[in-house]
Amino acid sequence: STPIDFAFHVHTEVGLRCQGAKINGRIAPLHRELKSGDTIEILTGAAAKPSRDWLSHVRTARARQKIKQWVNHEEETVSLALGKEILAREVRRRRLDPPDDNRLARAAMTLSLADGRGLEIAVGRGDVAIGQVIRALYPDLGGDEIQEPKPTVFGRVIDRIRLGRGIKIQGVDGLMVRYAQCCQPVPGDAVVGYVTQGRGISIHRADCPNLLTLAIDERRVDIDWQETAGEAFAVRLAVTGEDRRGLYADIMEAISQTGTNIRGADLHTKDGTVFGTIFVEVDNLPHLAKVMKAVRRVKGVTEIERREAPPS
Repeated sequence: STPIDFAFHVHTEVGLRCQGAKINGRIAPLHRELKSGDTIEILTGAAAKPSRDWLSHVRTARARQKIKQWVNHEEETVSLALGKEILAREVRRRRLDPPDDNRLARAAMTLSLADGRGLEIAVGRGDVAIGQVIRALYPDLGGDEIQEPKPTVFGRVIDRIRLGRGIKIQGVDGLMVRYAQCCQPVPGDAVVGYVTQGRGISIHRADCPNLLTLAIDERRVDIDWQETAGEAFAVRLAVTGEDRRGLYADIMEAISQTGTNIRGADLHTKDGTVFGTIFVEVDNLPHLAKVMKAVRRVKGVTEIERREAPPS
């Protein structure tokens, strides 16, 4: 099992607020496989929350179930908020009276959906065309007045970008935008958004190899970074150096001196060489460059570079 499995074994809230772990007194990545006899300490944070990526690492059914429940709830919340906004904007555009709960419920029944909330979620997910929803909500309107092609997910997102709200690179309450863990973009990187139904937009670096596997071009969105304040971005760094006493401590100190939070480190020694990864949180690309420059100056360090996540 992993530290994530252990955290959910202790208590669901511990798992949901897990942001790091110490194994045998040393900070370790959450995907590290635990061994018999390991001493583990779970680090939690009030703002911490699970990631869908955890599902590729956990081993126990309990952890997997709790993570899925949380992720599904979050994705439903995203779709509901998005659906409400799309519907409200379309109603305003057509100068119609906002639908009340009864009207929403009747329209949902017409469209074979459970209730008004389910209708709004379906709109947010792109499961139903907005024109179809308007016809169900306002059956007395003329067909010509509301006839229109079904919008694509891409089209809805572009409309939201043009309106200047909804899609912001720093996210909307941490829900609308997620940053791809495979390439870990930071402000200043050239980025591309990829729209996924019910999950908002996943932001990748423009040179991310995984973009090649996302073949549906209509769901790609070119996005520029906007101003971000007080938000940290996780980056995985690969470090290589010549083994010597105190090298690990000197690297950690060099990073700390740049005002950077260290989320974890996984360094090993073999045949006189130190190698491994360090996980840091940076504000933007210049901040990342500052961190890497500081580590390069440490005596014994021979190489440091950004490292993409290995395939899961």
